[in-house]
Amino acid sequence: MTNFSSNDFRSALSSFATGVTIITARDLNDDPIGMTASSFNSVSMEPPLVLWSIAKSALSSPSFTNATFFSVHVLASDQSEISNKFAIKGEDKFSNINWHEDQNRVPIISDVSSRFDCKTHDIHDGGDHWIIVGKVLNLENSSKQGLVFSQGSYATTSTIKPKQHSGSNVDTGASLIDELLIYQLARASRQVETLFHKTVEEEGLTIPEWRILASLYGKVSRNLVDLCARTFVDPSAITDVLSQMNNDNLCVLAGEGSSMLITGTESGMKRVAHLFNMAKNQENEILTNMNEQERLSLLRNLENVISNTNN
Repeated sequence: MTNFSSNDFRSALSSFATGVTIITARDLNDDPIGMTASSFNSVSMEPPLVLWSIAKSALSSPSFTNATFFSVHVLASDQSEISNKFAIKGEDKFSNINWHEDQNRVPIISDVSSRFDCKTHDIHDGGDHWIIVGKVLNLENSSKQGLVFSQGSYATTSTIKPKQHSGSNVDTGASLIDELLIYQLARASRQVETLFHKTVEEEGLTIPEWRILASLYGKVSRNLVDLCARTFVDPSAITDVLSQMNNDNLCVLAGEGSSMLITGTESGMKRVAHLFNMAKNQENEILTNMNEQERLSLLRNLENVISNTNN
């Protein structure tokens, strides 16, 4: 017996940031299959071996454990939507994406950060998962920044620069990057969310829980795909979070897979009502030099940015 629950275990593991991959192969009917996985890791340099794991209960488990060849695609930072697509049950996963077959008829997804084409080397029993070890036969690597999964949400990597010595001549003036909208949006978002996330965590909620409850506020109903897009939470993780929230009467679930409908509850609204007020207070402090018209203009402009970049 352990002194922690499966949710405690999962929550602790979520603090370990991982890359996001899609594993592809051919199923038992010789059709293309794929799934999102964050369990990918290296094993050996000589010979070149990698591993990943799949739940024994997964519908695709028999296909992957019987596949001779498979490919591991390390997703680029702009491919979170593809990750969502391959993580949701019942989706037509290969529709509307760029892919082709390799010489072993394994589906190959385009524009990823890197890819490892493998032949199954060994399969090990790992509790409620199968651990699949592959020998790398071929690889492709690009300079694209990888997609990261941490604390139940997608993220991107950014380099931590070494601290400058106090006596060094550091230029703190503006540079070309300060003129880029994408940089200023990212910097503003990081600083604002860091401030508010401390408030959320002090209230005993995880960030995914807050985002879900906020998106469902007012007893709103949303489908799983829309909720994932609004909360930036991987579907493979959000279903576990939603299941626990359903048990706690914070939301109601209907259906499953991509057709799942999630509805907020009165209890869920009460859980976060005060956080909206706290968020508004912090917002007023952040925008202290803006009048109401300027604040609304900023909000409308950000909505336009979201709309124009929504795939």
